Amino acid sequence: MLKIVLTSTNGNALSMQTAVETAFGSTIPRLGYGDDEQAILGFFHATNALIKGLCIQSAPLTATSLSEGTCKAICFAANSDENGGAQCQNWRVSGCWFGVDPVTKQVVYMADGITVATPGIAITSYRTRNASAPDNTTFSFPGTIGVPAGSANPRADFNVFITGAGCELEGLGYRIAGNFYGVLPDGMTNVDFSVVNDGLQSAEDFIEIGRNASNVTIGTDGDGVNDADEGNVFGAWAMPGNSQISLYSDPRTNVVVAGNYFGVAIDGVTTFSNACTLLDGLGGVATARIGSDFDGVSDALEANLIYNNNPFTTIYPNPTDLFNLEPQLLILSAGGRVSFRGNVTVNNATIPFDYANGIPSGQLGNRVDAFTNYAAPFMNVNSPNGIIPNLATTNIFPHLTGTFAPGLAPYTTVVLDVYELDPQGWANGQLFLLPELTDMATYTNGFPQGKRYLGSFTVPNTGSFDITLPAYAGIVTVTANYSADAAGTHNGRVHTSNFSNPGYVAPGAIASVGLTNVVPDVLVWYSGPANSVTNGPIYNPADQVPNLANWEPNVSVLGDSTFLVEANTFANDGSSSFQNNVVTLQPAAGGPAKISYAFSTGCWRPLQRPDQSVAPEWQSWAGGGGQAPWRGQLHYGCGKLAWAIDGIPVGQPLE
Repeated sequence: MLKIVLTSTNGNALSMQTAVETAFGSTIPRLGYGDDEQAILGFFHATNALIKGLCIQSAPLTATSLSEGTCKAICFAANSDENGGAQCQNWRVSGCWFGVDPVTKQVVYMADGITVATPGIAITSYRTRNASAPDNTTFSFPGTIGVPAGSANPRADFNVFITGAGCELEGLGYRIAGNFYGVLPDGMTNVDFSVVNDGLQSAEDFIEIGRNASNVTIGTDGDGVNDADEGNVFGAWAMPGNSQISLYSDPRTNVVVAGNYFGVAIDGVTTFSNACTLLDGLGGVATARIGSDFDGVSDALEANLIYNNNPFTTIYPNPTDLFNLEPQLLILSAGGRVSFRGNVTVNNATIPFDYANGIPSGQLGNRVDAFTNYAAPFMNVNSPNGIIPNLATTNIFPHLTGTFAPGLAPYTTVVLDVYELDPQGWANGQLFLLPELTDMATYTNGFPQGKRYLGSFTVPNTGSFDITLPAYAGIVTVTANYSADAAGTHNGRVHTSNFSNPGYVAPGAIASVGLTNVVPDVLVWYSGPANSVTNGPIYNPADQVPNLANWEPNVSVLGDSTFLVEANTFANDGSSSFQNNVVTLQPAAGGPAKISYAFSTGCWRPLQRPDQSVAPEWQSWAGGGGQAPWRGQLHYGCGKLAWAIDGIPVGQPLE
C-alpha cells in the first residue's frame, strides 16, 4: 500500500487568489478566495477532479510572499458568470487522511509537540460573484467528500479528518459520506479539538455549508447500496459552544442527515466526552430529514446514533445554573420542517425542538413561544391535547393509548413512532428543574427521548390513539409525525413532534410478555461440609445447615433470558453466625441455575465471608431482625452501591 504524504509543515502554501487569477489571465473581482486563503492543492476550471489516497499534513497557518493566512488544504474555485462561469463540477475527495501519521495511524504533531500538523480547514469550495451583478453567483458543485454513490470499495473511500474544521462549502448538491471527523482511523479514538492545543485549532464545527445548502446528504443515502458504509463518525466537542454541522443562508431544503454516529464510536457503544449541537441553522424555509424516512429501504441503517452531554456530572456540576444548560441539539426556526425518526438518542436536551431554557413565555429570549410558532403550520396548536403527544396514565400491554394535536391540511397523515425511553436523558433532565418542566410540587419532568426505536403506527387524524404494540418494552415515549404524503413515501414531507413524556406499559397476561413456558424453581441451601451455598437436591439431610427461617427472596428481576432471585444465606465463616446474600440465575428456558454472591469487596471479589475491614457495615445488617432488605449490592471498598455478579461490576457504582 502506498503511503503518499503531502506536507506543508514548513509553512509554505499556495495563495489561491493569485494562483487562480494567474491561471485565468486577469483579475476576478469577486472571487471567493483571497491571498490569505492558502492551499496545498488548488483547483480552478477543473471538472471531475478526484483526489484520493493522500495523507495531508500541514501547519495550521501558512504564508506566501504575498500574505499569511489559514491553510485550507484542498480548495475548489469557480469563475464568475461574466467570465464564462466555469466551475469545478463533480469533484471528489476520497480515502484521504488529514493530520494523521500513515504509519502509526496516530495524530501527527508539529515540532513543538503540541500543535497538530493539520490544516486549519481541510476542504473548501467557495462561490464567485459577478462584479457588475453580485447576486449572480457560481458555485463549484456538485461535490463528494468520502464514499460516492455506488462505490465498488466504499471503505477505501473513507476520509479521516483530524482537524478543527473538516470542510467549508458554499452552494448546494454536496454528498458527505463515510468520513471520520475528529476520530482516528480505528473509529474508536476521539481527538477533541476543543481540548487539544488548548482549543486553539478548533473552528467550531466539522461541516459548514452555506449560500444555499440545499440538496445535501450527510451520511447514508438509503438507496440500498453501501448504506452500512456511508454513515459518518463524528467525534466529540467536550467544551460547549461547538456544532457538528452548521448550515447558513436560505433555502436549506432537502437536507438529509442519516446513518451517522454522533458522540459515539463506530462500535455504537463507546461514548466520547461530548456537549455540542448536532445541527445549527435550519431556517424558516428549511426542510430536513434527520434519520429514516421508513420507505422500506435500509430503514434501520438510516437511523443516527446521537449521544451527548457526557460525562454529565463533570460538564454540569450544578444543573440548576441557567447559564450552563445543555446545548440545543438542533437549532430550528419557525416555518422550517424537520422529520426526526428512528434515531437512537441518549442524554440530549428536549428534542427535536428544545423549548426549555428557564425563560417564561412572553419574556425576551424564551423558547416556548417559538416552539408554538414552529409547530403551527403542521398541527392544531390550539388543541386541548397540546402540541406534544400525551400517553395515558394507565396502559396494559399490548395496548398503548394517548392523545396528540390533530394535523392541519395537508399534514393529515399521522404516524406515531414508539421508542423505549432513554433513562439517562430523563433522569438528568430532571436535575435542571427548568420551570417549563416542573411545578416544583407535584411533578418534575426530564428530557424524554428514545434509546431504541420500537415501531411506527399510522393512526386516524382524530387526536387520540389506541395502538397495539408488537413487543413489550416497559417505559416508552412517542412522537407524532405529520405527513403531507402517504406513510412510507421516500423523503416524504414530514414534521415530527417532540417526544412525549414517558408512559409505563404494564404487563398483561403472562403470555403477553413472552412467558410461555414454566421453569422449575431451584432449591438453594447452605452446605455445612462444603461451608458454602449451593443448589439442587439434598441427598444427605445432615449436610444442610438450618436456615433460621429467613430465606425469603429480597429482590426478583425478570430478564430476557434469566430470572434472578436474591436471597439471604450464611457467610463462609465456618460458624454459621453471619449472613450473606446470593443471587440465583435461573435460565428462563430451563436448565441448571448458577449461584453468585451478591456482595463484593472493594476489589470486586465475591464477599463470601465476614471481613474485618467491612465489619461495621456487615454488622449493621447481619441478623435479619426485621430490617429492610437492600435493594442493591454493596461495594464495600468505597461505600457505594452497585450491582456485581461473580465479583464483576455490572454498570457503574451508584453514589
